[in-house]
Amino acid sequence: MATQSRAQLIFRLQSDVAETVADGVALQQAIADHLGLSASDLRAITVLMRAGTATAGDLAEASSLTTGAATRMIDRLAGAGWVVRHSDDNDRRKVLVTLRKERRGELGELYAGMSASWSEALADKSDDELANVLELFDRMRRVARAHADALRGS
Repeated sequence: MATQSRAQLIFRLQSDVAETVADGVALQQAIADHLGLSASDLRAITVLMRAGTATAGDLAEASSLTTGAATRMIDRLAGAGWVVRHSDDNDRRKVLVTLRKERRGELGELYAGMSASWSEALADKSDDELANVLELFDRMRRVARAHADALRGS
């Protein structure tokens, strides 16, 4: 195989990342559909899985929703038994949202197969190679977020 130029490699990487993102969006939508959720609902739930607890504002920002739309989303998720609201012990005016423990298992089951497949696909990669990929993804996420913010005018 002929050696590709740096420009060709970067173009291919950009194309492959765009396709990977599209595949990830399709996977997230399939999971949301399976659970009877919207994509924004699932995004909020995954934020709560990572963070444990979040404010409505945090979930609005993570889901690219207005605070009003985030409040309606939290109402839906609470009504469906996904989340609970509680007051912040340090600031009683602040309402926090937490994922219900019993619902974590449902998500864990759906992600377990993917996680095992990813581990298998990466088994032959060294720690240094994995660290390089993580650093690359960090850079690409920062670039994507900056461009999204610019498009939103923020």
